[in-house]
Amino acid sequence: MAADIMKQILGGVVHCHQKKVVHRDLKPENILFENKKPNSNLKIIDFGTSRKMENNQNLTKRLGTPYYIAPEVLKRNYNEKCDVWSCGVILYIMLCGYPPFGGQDQEILQNIEIGKYEFDPEDWSKISEDAKNLIKKMLTKDYQQRISAQEAYNDPWIQKNAPNGQIDMKAIKNLSSFFGKNKVRAALMQFITTNLMTNTEKEGLLNEFKKIDKDGNGQISKEELLQVYMKQYDEIKAKQMVDDIFEKVDINKSGFVDFTEFMMSAASEEKLLSKIKLQQAFNMFDTNGDGQISREELQEIMGGVDDNLWKEILQMCDANGDGQISQQEFIDFLVKKYQQ
Repeated sequence: MAADIMKQILGGVVHCHQKKVVHRDLKPENILFENKKPNSNLKIIDFGTSRKMENNQNLTKRLGTPYYIAPEVLKRNYNEKCDVWSCGVILYIMLCGYPPFGGQDQEILQNIEIGKYEFDPEDWSKISEDAKNLIKKMLTKDYQQRISAQEAYNDPWIQKNAPNGQIDMKAIKNLSSFFGKNKVRAALMQFITTNLMTNTEKEGLLNEFKKIDKDGNGQISKEELLQVYMKQYDEIKAKQMVDDIFEKVDINKSGFVDFTEFMMSAASEEKLLSKIKLQQAFNMFDTNGDGQISREELQEIMGGVDDNLWKEILQMCDANGDGQISQQEFIDFLVKKYQQ
């Protein structure tokens, strides 16, 4: 359980650090479950003290919560690894029930500056050496010698005790059949996915995404997806399929598949394009309720609809040539033409 929780926390931290964002106040109060279900996903919140690293220059502002603050923060010279220290403190508490550096506020800070803590045999005798070793690496006083969030995420104790589980091959099959080359349809599908999917549907896809995203950085690389397909196909066939998937699914051409792209491509088309969802989507675009989508309405919801794009949309959707998109034309474009 502790490994599962820490894996999710570190996954979020890895994603932040890849974006050059340092949270600077990681603590249990800022880590929430999305719902009350046993296997609920975690969310890191309260980015009020976070800071974006500029030109790899160290940060100097002293802030954070006493129990979780890193020694280098006290010295006003630190980088993103202060978050790794905080995660180490959180893991320590999860495994034994109390923080590694105790006392009153000032005493806590003094103990952190010294950097000395213990694994009391009375509380730690049943905790594995692998877990203790990970804590030691995360609570290394010299931040330049401390492991990164990515290295902590990849640690054997995390990976062994928080396995990814079996991947749902339905989602993988949906990836292969996704029709994403049409940028207009892709944009509409992204809108439906983001706004009309239920939390349960999103949570299920997030779990599948995490199983493929082995390094926990919040995006799927070709190499990670290739590992999945090579379990079903030979290497040449798998590479061809992965290249084809990235051509269609990597809408923003970043070289990776992010979660939004994964959601709209791995989701069940049958559920995503159900009669109810299509009706809801059309109604959201048809802001004045006249049964037609105009350029102005599409612009209001999605933005960036210039004359050329609107002409392209009408050419694909406007079957009767009246310069607007009716509900049936909207549905035909997303469903019938796609199926053909």
